[in-house]
Amino acid sequence: MNRLWVLVGCLLLAPCVSSQASPLPTVSIECEDGPHEMEVYPGSSRVVQVNCIVSNDSIHTEKISISVSSDGLANAAPSSVNLAPGTEEEIQVMLRGDEKMIPQSRNVTVSATVDTFSGAPCATCEPQTVEFFVDIVQYADFAVSARTGVLQLDPDSSSDVSFDIHNEGNSDDSFSVVIENRSGLEELGFTFSVNDTGKLSSGERLPYSFTVYASSEISETDIQVSVKFVSDFDNSIIEMSEFVLRSDGAPDPIIALGSDDTALLYGGISVAGLMIVLLVSFIAMRSMRRRKVIAFSEEFDGFDDFEDLDDF
Repeated sequence: MNRLWVLVGCLLLAPCVSSQASPLPTVSIECEDGPHEMEVYPGSSRVVQVNCIVSNDSIHTEKISISVSSDGLANAAPSSVNLAPGTEEEIQVMLRGDEKMIPQSRNVTVSATVDTFSGAPCATCEPQTVEFFVDIVQYADFAVSARTGVLQLDPDSSSDVSFDIHNEGNSDDSFSVVIENRSGLEELGFTFSVNDTGKLSSGERLPYSFTVYASSEISETDIQVSVKFVSDFDNSIIEMSEFVLRSDGAPDPIIALGSDDTALLYGGISVAGLMIVLLVSFIAMRSMRRRKVIAFSEEFDGFDDFEDLDDF
């Protein structure tokens, strides 16, 4: 009789041994290798989906519980799966971060544990785990506003143009500054002293300025100048700002002559001055003669009584 039971046991175990199935409850789990990148810029989903395979390698029907530890990331996954002997099932582990999280790596652990096998609880079953990393991705974002609306420059002078820059990305960034149509403005007589910004921390707001010089021969100008700010971390992130550049221009000279023309001019001025002096002298002499005639005429007005001598 004992030999019969041994034979029956061998017959029952034979298919299990041939298929390499375990007579003990067991489970295995595998997930997609990381690191998995998570975008957290405003408007992004901030979600990463990782596919995992849960396998039952035993001869038993198993209920397997699933748990996820995600290092501060929100997560969602099936709480359990039921697997027939020698089968597997794909599950999805969803992970979600917060908006504007700083760049970093988060460690995620997924565990699978046999709760019951063939209807019996498994008090001694140990969880099987798999780990992977989720990388929070850096992104660039910033805003620029002009403090200077109109820059008025006199000839041979300089002044600063000021802006406010706000780093709205999730990590340190610096910014390149480009004057649009700079060569054309320099032909008008303006020069620019422009440097890139320093490094700004995430959320930091700082003033930025550059200097504009006007030459002594600057022409009259009233033009809108565009300034381009470019993220050094991501050159596709660009902000534009504008200001008005204005100058009344250098005063026109009264006359511009060469040395020969200047000599002729001075000679002409001398002749004209002499003629004016002679004219004034002539008018003065004529005026004096007229006054003498008038005075002489008045002296003889008292001799009207000589007419009475005719009566004698």
